[in-house]
Order: sequence, then structure tokens, then C-alpha cells
Amino acid sequence: MRDSLSSTNFNEDFQSADQLADYIAEILECPITIEDSNHHLISYSKHSENIDEARISTIMSRKVPDKVINSLWKNGIMHKLFESDEPIAIPAIEEVGLGNRIAVSIRKNNEILGFIWAHTNDKALSDNKLQLLTEAAKLVKKFMLHSRTRKIKGEDAYNNFFWQLLMGDIDNESEIKQRAEQLGIQLDGNLAIVIIEFKNDITETIERHANYLLKTLNKVQIVLRLFDQKQLILLVQGAQVDHMKQLIIAFIQSFQQKMNTQLEICCMKSSIGLIYHSAINMTDSYKQALKVMELKDKFPDTLEGIYSYQDLGIYQFIEELRNKRQQMHYENESLEKLKAYDKKHHTELLPTLKIYLECDSNVNQAAKKMFIHANTMNYRLKRIEEVSGINLKNAHLKVTAYIDLLIESFDDM
Repeated sequence: MRDSLSSTNFNEDFQSADQLADYIAEILECPITIEDSNHHLISYSKHSENIDEARISTIMSRKVPDKVINSLWKNGIMHKLFESDEPIAIPAIEEVGLGNRIAVSIRKNNEILGFIWAHTNDKALSDNKLQLLTEAAKLVKKFMLHSRTRKIKGEDAYNNFFWQLLMGDIDNESEIKQRAEQLGIQLDGNLAIVIIEFKNDITETIERHANYLLKTLNKVQIVLRLFDQKQLILLVQGAQVDHMKQLIIAFIQSFQQKMNTQLEICCMKSSIGLIYHSAINMTDSYKQALKVMELKDKFPDTLEGIYSYQDLGIYQFIEELRNKRQQMHYENESLEKLKAYDKKHHTELLPTLKIYLECDSNVNQAAKKMFIHANTMNYRLKRIEEVSGINLKNAHLKVTAYIDLLIESFDDM
């Protein structure tokens, strides 16, 4: 029996993942299962009759049962596996049919490729065996990378290609298609850029958890990803454009909730650019997603629940309209009258008008938002018309007033 795995030539010694699992099991003298990062079964070794329910279910369904995965998260086991390269001892969790285990992560830099689980039952592994399990993780990593159907060309090649798409440096569809084929990337269907921004710069811990979630949250297909300071930038793909935005929003919400649960990270902001049918438009989608982020910084309360550029409404154009107003040295005379009146009489006609327009001219809703009676709201609206000269039944005048109020809010930020 070997006391080291470091000299093993995985390409020559093992023709299948099952042979590799059997070899590790022979070295450690206990049953072994090898999973990918999605907890799907890659291979398992031969075993005796004394095995637990979790192992049987995993082998039968080719995937670790959800109840086992959830229990491992709740008991802090998955967090430990993410943070350590060393084997982690896992006491039995009887309620989900899991016996004693020792597990180790298989990782490539900050990416979790999978896990090795040693089914120890009541047997303790010696320090030498634990070291062999660590070596086994390196061996399995080589095997997994060698066996990938899509050849890894290097993260730099993917990142460079993605940045070129984002910056619009490749403006020829045939060249984009050729580069994508060289990297084994499919850019068919509907595509969009998603940005998830953290409060602080992304750490190795955040990156590991994010990579794991990008593989396990199967709501949308992630084609490319980048970690850039505080931002995680994604190129996502979907088949049906009608439901794609809703699927992306569901993915974002699940991602943020799980990051909060696993790492207690909050205050994340997210945005989605428009959905296009061609990768050549990803520079546009990226600029739109950035614009959503910028506007959410300036209008945090109003745009708190907005993710998509499409859902910004008039906010899409607010900066351009502001610049146009400034070029013309324009002031809304009606709003200036309300400002002067409020200052002189210590009233709140201008804020009342803004809230009334934000509530789509719904008197009861606006009154509730201002904590005043509907009769008081109606009285204020009458005074607003008298002082400003704005006819609140004229849609054009109301829209103009609302835009100018938003521009003032933009300038105050």
C-alpha cells in the first residue's frame, strides 16, 4: 500500500473516476464518494454493507439529497469546507441519515471544483491518513481538470474576452463568434449583463462562496463572470426573453439572500442591462447596468426595488434632461413660486406636489404617505394650483413639473 499519492500519474493510472475513488478508498480503508461543486455524484468506491442512508440516496439519485446539503449548511460544515484546504471532521447527523464523515474540498485557486467524502463510520483516521486525504484532493483536481469536456484555456483568456465585450472592443459579430468558439463558449439565445455590487472589495472568501452559488443557483445560465473590486459582473443567457428578466431577478434575490445567510453580508446592490440577442450589444447592456447602479446611489429610496434598466422609467433619461436644462439656463417658474411660498409661509406645498405626482395623482395614497388626512391633501392641491398656476388635470404640465422635481433631486445628491 502506498503512503503517498504525490507520485501518482492520474492519466496513466486511472481510466475512470470510479477507479480513482476505489484507489483512494483502498489507501484510506473506508468508502469514498467524489462530488462536483453542485453536489452531483462523480464517482464512488466499492463498499461493504455497513453504509448509511445518505450514501445510498446519493448513489441512487446521483446527487446528494437536498436535506443533507441544507443540514450541512445549517451546521456550519459547508462554511468550513469553503474556508479550509484541510480535511474537516463531520459528526453524524442522524435526522438526515448521515453517518460520520471526513471531507475535503477540491479547489482550483478560489473556485470550488468539488468534494471528497470519506465514510469513516466509527473509525478515526490517523494524521497520516488525513494527509493522504489532502493529497487525494490534489489528485482528484488534476483528474477533474483533465476530464473537463470544455478545455480550460486559462482564466486570463476568458477575462480578456469578457472585458473586450464589455468595452465594445470587438465590433464584428463573426470575430466574436470565432473567439467564443475558441474558448468553448456558447453565445446563442438572449444575453444580458448583470452587476452585483458588494459594500466593500470582494475578498477571497466572498469569491469562493460566489463561485459556488453561481454553479448551484440554476435559475439562469452564467456564461462569463468577472470579479472587479466591489463588483461581480456576469453575462447571463436565457432562452425566452419574455421570462428572462423575472428569472434574473429571482436569481439575484436568491444570490443575495444566500450570501447574507452564509456570510452575513448585506447591503448588496444589483442591476440588469437590457436583454439582447447578440453579444455585440453587451457593451450597451453593461453601460445600462452601470447606469442603474449610479441612479440607485442617487435615489436609494425611490429605486430600492428596481433592478432592470428597463424598469427605470423616466430615470433612464434624467441626467440627459438635466444637462439640457442647464444648457438652457432653464428654471421652472411654477416650482419657483411654490418654493418662495413655502419659505415665506412655512408650508410644504412643493414636497406635497412631488409626493402627489409620485403616487400617480392618487390623493388617498399621497395623503397616507404624508400622514395627513385626504381633505388636507385636497386643500393643499388646491393651493398648489392657485400659487403655481399648474393645472393638475393637465398631464403635460404634471409630467414637466415631475421631471423638473427629479432634476432638482439629482442636483441635490
